Amino acid sequence: SGINAEYGSSGINAEYGVGVSIGIERLFSIMERRMKDVKTSVVKVLVVSGQKGLMKERMKLLNLLWKADISAEMLYKANPKLLSQFQHAENEGIPLCLVIGESELEQGVVKLRNNHEREEKTIARDDLVAETRKLLAELESS
Repeated sequence: SGINAEYGSSGINAEYGVGVSIGIERLFSIMERRMKDVKTSVVKVLVVSGQKGLMKERMKLLNLLWKADISAEMLYKANPKLLSQFQHAENEGIPLCLVIGESELEQGVVKLRNNHEREEKTIARDDLVAETRKLLAELESS
């Protein structure tokens, strides 16, 4: 019969070998699912404030970043809540937040927040463009 002809009368295949079978379709579906989970954004910086009345200051910082060719945005509400701004950055995959408040204005500094690590770094406002570029380069290389 067919089985005996293939395996011989003892039922053991005379040719030995090792094989691996990979479900290519399965691998692609897993990879696609993982790619969807990792959301990246064209926007690299979200300018945020947790205090009222700072829309003009946010717009000044936004303009400064745009002039330096850094892709940035802000929420266009007059007084958005800080948490909702951070949530927006996370939902949209924006890697950095530029945080401004009354105390930062008085001191001439801003806070640059790495949204992946949730770490903030206080920097001089004059160093904003250079520090933002440096941090973005570090994020892109990791």
